[in-house]
Amino acid sequence: MTEIAHLAIAEADVVIFMVDGSGGLSTWDDSIAVHLRRSGKPVVLTVNKVEKEHQRYGAADFYRLGLGEPHCISALHGLGVGDLLDEVVADFPVGPEPEPCDMKIAILGRPNVGKSSLLNLLVGRNEALVSEIAGTTRDAIHTDLHWHGRTLRLIDTAGLRRKSRVEEAIEVFSNMRTVRALEECDVAVLMVDASEGTVTQDAKIAGLIHDAAKGVVVAFNKWDLVEKDQATHLKVWEEFCREVPFLTYAPWFTLSSLTKQRSGKVLELVWEVFEQRSLRIDTSELNTFLEGIMHKQPPHFHGGGTGKVYFATQAESSPPAIVLSVNNPKFFDRSYLRFLNNQIREAYGFKGNRIFIKTKRH
Repeated sequence: MTEIAHLAIAEADVVIFMVDGSGGLSTWDDSIAVHLRRSGKPVVLTVNKVEKEHQRYGAADFYRLGLGEPHCISALHGLGVGDLLDEVVADFPVGPEPEPCDMKIAILGRPNVGKSSLLNLLVGRNEALVSEIAGTTRDAIHTDLHWHGRTLRLIDTAGLRRKSRVEEAIEVFSNMRTVRALEECDVAVLMVDASEGTVTQDAKIAGLIHDAAKGVVVAFNKWDLVEKDQATHLKVWEEFCREVPFLTYAPWFTLSSLTKQRSGKVLELVWEVFEQRSLRIDTSELNTFLEGIMHKQPPHFHGGGTGKVYFATQAESSPPAIVLSVNNPKFFDRSYLRFLNNQIREAYGFKGNRIFIKTKRH
């Protein structure tokens, strides 16, 4: 064995010893097994290239190495790898449960739009590495912040690139962790580079947030780099709405993580969106409201009749979901449901949250 191999065994908590199941035992396997037994380290004996049933019977020969039960896998085809990993981590100590928090906030956006700078600004210290080099953050960084007696968990994520630009395996992993952070959060802060404007990748990330039905706030960062006049604020938002028409319900603001301009608004707005997620409309009030709306503007007439709502209720919150018991769901097309959605939002809020309206036949 080489000196590097000895050092690797000495530093390891668990050693995966992989042998070639298609070639049978070798003197090299015996030699390595002797060193592994003497090391006293936990060893998971892994027999690779075992794709077929008859090869599994031959794997029994490896019991002679004295390293316990051989685990048959095919790394090429992914067979048995999951069971192998379960065996590797079986004796790992269980980490402490994360402290409870009142809200989880994920900061998302393209690479180098200032996500880590915003996290550092909010917590008041350099919690995340900041660099002008895009892609500095590789993993999701969890930081707890105590704010007005509440515990907020901030999650800085790796920038999401276009799939065609994701080349390294580590970037694939980073993207997966970013998507997982989105699934875990209550509210997402979508950061857009105001100096570059809204681009296609911003729309794709917004689509992930919308599909996940998370609360959302849009932050246009690097406002200090934008040439401004009296109409600039509105132009920036209108451009965003053209590129991302499905996220126009999101509250938005401009800021500069560098100069700290308007950074104090972030947590206040995020908390407001979070509180709006749990709003519930009383059933009788909702029915009275919809009756009035539909009296003023009923669904379009279709062949066979017109739409009628017999009963409505808010079935869920976080995100809010309203169910309409109707005479025929086909009478309620997407445009009319969008109209009802806008009317409900205007009357009751649900700021920064997607509202689901579902129809079912009465």
